Amino acid sequence: MAQQMVSAEFGLLLKRCRETRSVSQSKLAERAGFDHSYVSRLESGARTPTRDAVDRLGEALTLDQIERDAMLASAGFLPRDVGSLLSNEPVIGEVLDLLQNEAVPLEYRENIRQVLRLLAEQVRFVSRTATTPVFSDVVAA
Repeated sequence: MAQQMVSAEFGLLLKRCRETRSVSQSKLAERAGFDHSYVSRLESGARTPTRDAVDRLGEALTLDQIERDAMLASAGFLPRDVGSLLSNEPVIGEVLDLLQNEAVPLEYRENIRQVLRLLAEQVRFVSRTATTPVFSDVVAA
């Protein structure tokens, strides 16, 4: 079921990118080195692409890196630049930058990772026991 959702999401994004560029399925298939029926099945969600297929389609559509990363993510693959997926979560993007910045002392980066692990564990615990509203007394800031 989850794979079908990934296929459908990827298919919709592929179709939107293709149509935005006024490229037919046949022309896209030719540029990417695929059969027309493969592109059709990808767009309909009947097939799930490989990472190589996503890369070839992105190149054939001359997508920029952000669009290619979105295509990879919609197909269930990690994008080349994970930060591009965090554009709606700037704080998480900043934390990711800090974790990857070697100018930040390793001890600080490890402390950040530990805090993130603890937060994730707390959220997992709360979500497992969420049969009653746990945050009913908490006021959003």
